[in-house]
Amino acid sequence: MVIAAVFANGCANGEGQLVRRGRGFESCGGLGGEERRPRKGEDVSEQISIPWASATAQAYLQRVGMPVAGLEPRAIADRVRVLAEEHEAWVDGSCLTFYAGTNTMSPMARAMLASSMGTRPSMGHPGDKYQPGVRFLEEVETLAIDACRRLFRARFAEVRLPSGSSANLSVFMALTRAGDRILALPEWAGGHPTHREEGMAGLHGLVIRDVPFDPAQMQIDLEGLRRVAREIQPRLIIVGASLVLFPYPLGDVRAIAEEVGALLMYDGAHLAGIIAGGQFQDPLAEGAHVFTSSTYKTLGGPPGGLVLTNDPEIARRIDAVAYPGMTANFDCARVAALAVAAAELLEFGPAYARDCLANAQALARALAAEGFEVVAAAHGFTRSHHIAVDVHGLGGGALVARRLEAANIILSKFILPRDARGPAGQMSGLRLGLQEVTRRGLGVAEMPGIARFMRRVVLEGEDPAAVGAEVRALRQRYARVQYCFETPEAAGAAVLHDIPRLAVGEAVVQLRPGT
Repeated sequence: MVIAAVFANGCANGEGQLVRRGRGFESCGGLGGEERRPRKGEDVSEQISIPWASATAQAYLQRVGMPVAGLEPRAIADRVRVLAEEHEAWVDGSCLTFYAGTNTMSPMARAMLASSMGTRPSMGHPGDKYQPGVRFLEEVETLAIDACRRLFRARFAEVRLPSGSSANLSVFMALTRAGDRILALPEWAGGHPTHREEGMAGLHGLVIRDVPFDPAQMQIDLEGLRRVAREIQPRLIIVGASLVLFPYPLGDVRAIAEEVGALLMYDGAHLAGIIAGGQFQDPLAEGAHVFTSSTYKTLGGPPGGLVLTNDPEIARRIDAVAYPGMTANFDCARVAALAVAAAELLEFGPAYARDCLANAQALARALAAEGFEVVAAAHGFTRSHHIAVDVHGLGGGALVARRLEAANIILSKFILPRDARGPAGQMSGLRLGLQEVTRRGLGVAEMPGIARFMRRVVLEGEDPAAVGAEVRALRQRYARVQYCFETPEAAGAAVLHDIPRLAVGEAVVQLRPGT
């Protein structure tokens, strides 16, 4: 078998071998060398395998994958249904979730995501679609675009991309070429894999250098950035990370970018909700040429990607990458759920964002008071919804996170600046995001008790199951999602009251404010 595949920074030869610079493929391999198709009727139930995965993953497949392999079709469906129910009962009913990369959607947004719109293709711009029968979907897409523009004070919004990673890739494809140099935060400063060699930037063939970062301040080193920018003359400077405790000095970074002829990209995947609520920083107003985000996390919508800009030429290029470049048919149900989530933030975003930040500050102070080493204590811990805790002396992030999960407290291990000097894969920290517990209705008054739960499990070695029962009892007092429209009926009445009904074929632009 010959595989003909070409990456922007790789090559495929006549023998199906691929070369890619960076961490992914470092030398030509023998693609197509060992392929064996199962014979007709052959039992493949014992062939669940990911040979290149970690030892931990392979052990899981041996333990869990083998028993479920070969189940009858109905048994597969039934098992999936049971797993979904068990997941919701545990994560959504019994746990305090501080994982920074997640959130819970409102009932109305969830209903939109489950609608039949998701199975209907919709190629092209609203009003000029290839497919018939999409007049309602066109209006949904228009509402999503407008809500996101208003929410982030942007002229242009691209809502069709399926993930934050694809949003980042769309920017790379629109604004850079293979071989261009870019600057991005290193992993130990929270830099996201999509900005690095192993992610979208590397796959696109970009040459990545680190944005200098001051670990004592948990902030960009502006003088260092100016030096390296002058040295390498980057095409793009990326600001944004998976751990952001303090606003970035975007005006200063923009000045450096202009000096060397670079564009400035702000990745706000983790921050979009508090930015939308006006409680963090305003990336486009402060100097970013383009702003990318995922649409869950603090935004509280469905999984998806979003690109925002005030520059019409950047918007045109992003649009061409999104369609027909990357999406063709996109998930209209996801866009509908995004429209609802954005509308809810337009209504409730300032209060939600203020409460996220207040809860983060309260929990950081409570954790420090209970004896945890909270990062950036000298600078007030955090000005975002993120908290970082150094647990290198307690066994490291992975061990502590597992112990807390056993007590129904979900958070993640995370890399800290100290880990830059350690072995590959070392993660000395914990990262907490306050967006989901805030949306569930927990407030500043609950944060000291949560810190005590964590102290009992981590510092005092108490049985996680015993603490977990108390965590479950606390969590079950907060069953309803907050900062959202109460019911579809009530919200629909409020929204539709001021919107003119359109005849088929009438201009959708009438839905824009002030028209």
